[in-house]
Amino acid sequence: MLELVVHPRVSARHPQLSDEDVRVAWQNSFFQALRTGSKNSPEYLWIGIDGKGREVEMVGVPTATGYLIYHANTPLSKRVRDEVKGRRT
Repeated sequence: MLELVVHPRVSARHPQLSDEDVRVAWQNSFFQALRTGSKNSPEYLWIGIDGKGREVEMVGVPTATGYLIYHANTPLSKRVRDEVKGRRT
């Protein structure tokens, strides 16, 4: 099983999201994309539903044992909505 680490800055910047909210959303992700050209390459974007029914955007990188999520937000930002829309056209 992959280890998921949620960086402390997530809840510090977005107190409406707990680490558990992010973990549940990641486990229930319905969208995943490699963000090519990122300075943090390989960087991934996930969108999932947390235990409260909210869509959560998550950004992270692979680690030796799983993934580190260093950004998460709800609701989805316009930038992320546009990114997803651009990938589906």
